[in-house]
Amino acid sequence: MRKCTLLILLMLALLVGGCAPSTYPATPTKTPGAEPVEQPSIGTPDIELTQSEPTTVVPSTPVVLPETETVETEVAITPTIGPPTNTSPPPTPDPSLPADHYQLWRPIPNGWADYADRTYAYGTTSGGQYRPHTGMDFINDRGTPVSAVGNATVHYAGTDESVVYGPQTNFYGNLIVLQMTDFTHNGQPVYALYGHLGEIGVQIGQTVAARDVIGVVGASGIAMGPHLHFEVRVGDPMVYFTATRNPDLWIKPYNGYGTLAGKVINSSGAYLREVALTVHGVDMTRYTWSYAGDENISDEQWKENFTLGDLPEGWYTVTTRSSGRGYSAEVYIENGRTTWLEIVLD
Repeated sequence: MRKCTLLILLMLALLVGGCAPSTYPATPTKTPGAEPVEQPSIGTPDIELTQSEPTTVVPSTPVVLPETETVETEVAITPTIGPPTNTSPPPTPDPSLPADHYQLWRPIPNGWADYADRTYAYGTTSGGQYRPHTGMDFINDRGTPVSAVGNATVHYAGTDESVVYGPQTNFYGNLIVLQMTDFTHNGQPVYALYGHLGEIGVQIGQTVAARDVIGVVGASGIAMGPHLHFEVRVGDPMVYFTATRNPDLWIKPYNGYGTLAGKVINSSGAYLREVALTVHGVDMTRYTWSYAGDENISDEQWKENFTLGDLPEGWYTVTTRSSGRGYSAEVYIENGRTTWLEIVLD
């Protein structure tokens, strides 16, 4: 009997020991992908600006891309689908073209995603999903710093609950409007608008220097996720439909990069809307569209109705097709300059 009792006790001890909780190592701390970039803080002291890892832009919605099938035999020019074949030296810049006015720094500091999202670029509708875009989106995590694009005075800082800067109130949420102090455009003042901010770090009337931190990315107002909506306005900062301009023609290109700009017209010279353009480089392909809306105003000098910025220097093949007509041309994107292309489609 005693042996049975000992055996039972021994079995109970083993069972209890088998159910004892195990000790697991603590979850390792995630190491940031990049060191914080030092930026002077001119905002209110209660705003903490911390860096998140640079965000890879992944379109949340599918983008309608141009078709690439062979065009019928009646097409005057058959699009060349593929990289450029031109190996000639860069052409001599056309002296008759307008002078560039790349006078603005990027509104997101170096070290974060300071490149524009091209799926919903200025003048486009992202495949007909949204209203024609009047600015440029920089997709970043909440709390990513935004910085002044030039020396400026703060024209406005607050919400648009009772003041209208967009098509309606509560559109941009927390916003900042800067008036540039170092230059004008054709005698008119130039403004930079920052929308959907999470925090505002400046006050109306405050003077800021180029690349000073003025706030952080958020998703206030009408926004589908955290990002900075950035606009350039000329003349009246409160006019949404006639004051906005394409930031591609204002923001300084990266070193070794340039901008493609031009117009898509018919034989009568009328602008054609929302024509899809495919831009083939040596090792990549990108897409853009001609402007879709009346609120997408051309630059007074360039008279463009499409752009594609941040293109590495080199040769590109540009193709498009509209109403059964095809077009193809090879262009050279020059470092730090705008390359002009006029496309005529009947």
